[in-house]
Amino acid sequence: MPQPVVVGAMDWTDKMKNLVLALGNVTIVDVPRSRQCMACQKPAMMASDAVKTDWVCWVDSDGLFVGDNTEWLTGSDADEVRIKRSDPPPPDFTPENLAIWQRDVKKFRGQALPESRYATRVQSGVILLHRKWRPFLERWDAQIKKVLPSDVGILMEKGSAYYQTDESVLSSLLCFDLDVPNVSETYKFDGKIDRKRFYAHFGYNPKPWQMWNSFASKWREETYLTVEWLVENGYVKNSEVPLPLRRNWWPFYHCLTPVAPWVWRLKKLKRKLLGA
Repeated sequence: MPQPVVVGAMDWTDKMKNLVLALGNVTIVDVPRSRQCMACQKPAMMASDAVKTDWVCWVDSDGLFVGDNTEWLTGSDADEVRIKRSDPPPPDFTPENLAIWQRDVKKFRGQALPESRYATRVQSGVILLHRKWRPFLERWDAQIKKVLPSDVGILMEKGSAYYQTDESVLSSLLCFDLDVPNVSETYKFDGKIDRKRFYAHFGYNPKPWQMWNSFASKWREETYLTVEWLVENGYVKNSEVPLPLRRNWWPFYHCLTPVAPWVWRLKKLKRKLLGA
């Protein structure tokens, strides 16, 4: 795809930057070191001066585009945000949490809608938005700083009104803020419109470069082809490719997919116990 790419990099080495820059048409923006999850940088990255196009599309880095999505990287309505709605509404979309969202929007914006504009929240893995909404992105960024801890990870504690961190804050504004873009009826990036072009999101742990899980393995062929192209064109050496991303190791990791989530949980528990 020909669109310019802006990459947010936190604590990247020069080698990592050079590997990405070698692909061409890439700008790297250094993100200040923070204990807060990188996902909380979404609005700041989308509003960055490094973005020169009329439309900006945020894409989580734990996934890949399949096919040519060029047509969908420019919206048809500048007053819309193209983003996926959660269907059905997730467990954290409760009256109690909605009340907190409304309270906080009113507290920090001065006013809020009396009822939620939507009957579910959104998912922020892919967001397509016109740059006319830069002030909205700046308000989203400011709201993140006000309602989330400075050391928050990807998720808050279960039951929290902001369990999905940046995603929850975005949803609170879309539901209750008065001056926001409309959530589009059609999402387009999930393969329901065209199975030849979509965004494959490895949304669950472990990630494919760590260990294949049954959800991510649906896209293993597209992943292998991408990695093999990088090796064949000299962007990375085969010796640098993690074992799970090497096609010949698939039989081994395929046997482990049923237990992959449990292996990840044990590793997470070990890090927590050791304070690492």
